[in-house]
Amino acid sequence: MRITLQGIEKRFGSVQAVGQTDLTITDQFVTILGQSGCGKTTLLKMLAGLTDPTAGELRFDDQVIFSSKDSVNIKPSKRGIGMVFQDFGLWPHMSVFDNIAFGLRDKRSKAERHEIVMDALQKVQLEDKAKRKPGELSGGQQQRVALARAIAVNPRLILFDEALSALDSILREQMREEILSIIQTIDSQAIFVTHDQTEAMAMSDCMIIMEAGKVIQNGPPEQVYHAPADNYVANLIGRANWTADRDLIRPEAIHLQPQAAGITHTGIVRKSLFEGDRYIIHAEVDGQLWKFYDSRPHEARSIVKLYVQEDTTYSLYKQEV
Repeated sequence: MRITLQGIEKRFGSVQAVGQTDLTITDQFVTILGQSGCGKTTLLKMLAGLTDPTAGELRFDDQVIFSSKDSVNIKPSKRGIGMVFQDFGLWPHMSVFDNIAFGLRDKRSKAERHEIVMDALQKVQLEDKAKRKPGELSGGQQQRVALARAIAVNPRLILFDEALSALDSILREQMREEILSIIQTIDSQAIFVTHDQTEAMAMSDCMIIMEAGKVIQNGPPEQVYHAPADNYVANLIGRANWTADRDLIRPEAIHLQPQAAGITHTGIVRKSLFEGDRYIIHAEVDGQLWKFYDSRPHEARSIVKLYVQEDTTYSLYKQEV
């Protein structure tokens, strides 16, 4: 499905939460990434119909979903959307089965509802928990129930609003893999709001980067990482080292052995931090704090020679000019 936002914006009184936005989304799994308050959840809610845009037009393929000019505003229940919230949004007094079946009431027969719900539970590997109440499940299991409820209505688009932020780091990684696997097996697209850049990089076919209510950059994760639009994007996505000429150098591009067609820098080690499979070394280089990786720690205040190949640097100054 092609999702088109044309001149979409949202104001709350005098506050512009989302500036005028023109955007086309076609990829299967898209993440919207940005710091708190950047407008990413507001943008998601406008897609869902939970918040009305102040102006602009929104289309799903050729169907106009919202138009301020033509006074069109399709109800959320008619947009073919499933949604997974940060707090899961499960009814505590209902069984897992009834939570998932809730959106199917008056739309399907009892037999059809049972088949659809059990199929959704099978997809999230919770067939044996159908009669349980949400309070009897772990956080990860509740997240699966929320996902099962979203896919049960056979949506063309599933929206995730910080859906993994309530889980611990190990469970988050596990759920990332499971969500991706499920989305890839059903005929739906997904838009996933997060402030976690690792999450966004790992899950995305396309990333949308927002700052202060504006879309700063969008594209495949590799493109955003290696060719960021500006300093904000560069610092938001991964670790960034800066030269005095505003060239960007990623930590993995810094070597401790001479490189062909490389530039040599001298650094003073400030500290070494253990990350499990490697150390991240902080060193002062020409008045800038750089970070690079090594398999061993370096002694503080020791001198290091750092080698960078010219083709691994990226000039934001040249890009902006």
